[in-house]
Parts: sequence; C-alpha cells; structure tokens
Amino acid sequence: MKKVLISGLNTYLGRRASCYLQSSDFDVTGLVRNLSLFNRIVKEQVTAKLFELDLLRKGEAYENFEISDLNFGIYFTQVPSLDNDIQLQLELLGLRNFVELCKRGGNNRVIYVARLMDEHFLEPVRSLLENLRVQYTIVIKSSVVGKESVLNRIFAKLARRQTIFYWNWVASLKFRPLPLLDVYRWLREMPWENNFISEIIYLGGNEEMTFRGLFYHFLNCSSERPKKEIGVNKFFAKLLLTRLNDINKEDIDEFRRVLYYEKNVDNTTWQKIQAFEFTPLKTYVCVDT
Repeated sequence: MKKVLISGLNTYLGRRASCYLQSSDFDVTGLVRNLSLFNRIVKEQVTAKLFELDLLRKGEAYENFEISDLNFGIYFTQVPSLDNDIQLQLELLGLRNFVELCKRGGNNRVIYVARLMDEHFLEPVRSLLENLRVQYTIVIKSSVVGKESVLNRIFAKLARRQTIFYWNWVASLKFRPLPLLDVYRWLREMPWENNFISEIIYLGGNEEMTFRGLFYHFLNCSSERPKKEIGVNKFFAKLLLTRLNDINKEDIDEFRRVLYYEKNVDNTTWQKIQAFEFTPLKTYVCVDT
C-alpha cells in the first residue's frame, strides 16, 4: 500500500480528494488548517485521515506532526492566483513547509498539482522545489467537471431557466475538461516513484468539447425540457448571467479564468509511460452532478 500526504484541502480539488483519493492500496493523510470548519463545508464522506495543522503559521501541531514510511506527497495549489505576489508568497511558504513534513516522513517525492491558469507563473514554484532538493513533478491540469465544480454550479443555475442567453464566443469555445474522479484515479495509477522527476507534465481530458456541448450533456442528465437559446453580445451576456441567474461574483471571476486560460492539452508525455482510460463525459456528468 502507498502512503500519501496531501495538502490544499480548502480548494475544490483538495476537498473532494479527502473523500475520493483513498483506496484499498492508497492510504491518504490530509492536512487542514481548521478541522471543524472543514467538516461543516464538506458534504461527502471523508475517507482520508485528517490532521489539523497550519502550514503557514506552523505552531505546535506542525512541530509535533509525525508520519512514517511516506511514499510521496501531493500538494494542490491553494491560492486563488499565482500572478498575485502576496498570494504567491503564501503559496511558496506553505509548499516549503509541506516539503519539510514529507522529508520528515522519510520521503523526498512531491507532486505539485497546478491549474492551466498557473502555467506562466510557476517558475518561482519550480525554483523553490529545486532549491529544496526534492524530487518533484509539476502537473498542470485542465478544468474539472464534477459535483459543485464552478462549471456545474453555473450550469445548474442556467438550467433553471427556459431561455438561455449566451455569447456565441463563449458557447463555441473548445476545451478538454476533466472528469474529476478520473483525476484521483489518474493520481493513484501513475508510476510516480521512478518517472517524471523534475518535469512539468500536462493533464487534459480525452474529449474536445464546446461549452455549449458540455452544458447540453448536463441538461440531458437533469431531464430538463429543451431550452430556447438567444444570442446576445458580451455586455448583455455578462449582465444577464449575473442578474437573471443569481450567479455570485466569485463564480463569475473563476468562470472568466476558465474561459481565458483553457486550451487543448497534450497528454503525450505521460501516455508514453502509463496508459489511462478516461470516463466518457456524456456518462460522467450523469454520475457526478
């Protein structure tokens, strides 16, 4: 069995990892800053062992934390954006202290999971990992689809209305979204011990999809009646998205980042080493909605 330490549980990807990364041969320990708050937020059964520990302020819990026979650590990017200097410094501090815990557990192998929006701001992260002399892999992943993801939250609110107002530029954008639970299965199946060391690799979905196409997969699973579509310009699309559908600013901002940074991702590097079969999106959105 592989023993794995994970951090970044306050993020969507990290929070659901605490529920789905654990398996019969994958023993997961997660670090959370505020355990009582985390337990109120998470809506699914947590399967990982959780420890309350602050990677930024450290403190007694950090100093006393012990884990042995660790195989590797997985650090999910924790800050909203790496292009903000203050947030970047917080990310680097948390990562530095996480690496120290991994080394304390007898292992020097760390997987840093970033987003496509982080792609051009990762040099400080890579420099830190090099300076810490850790065997690292940086994984840059596409956006995920799954229960409570930003795409699912927006789609759910759009689906409540009979008329969909859309900006064609957004509706026709193509990308390769990832089924969320496939990401955890991929992390479990990859041969991290002897591969991709000191490398940056990309993880994207297997199917090219427009935002309109993905939305209608979502509708088909929700048994919704056919929608009337009305094309509008950028200004009205933004206005109607927030006013008519009650979508909050944080989700709008995150959705904008998805639109701006998403692109087709080449999985060739890791596929040369490890085969992997993705769940078809049409099937997946009905399973995890």
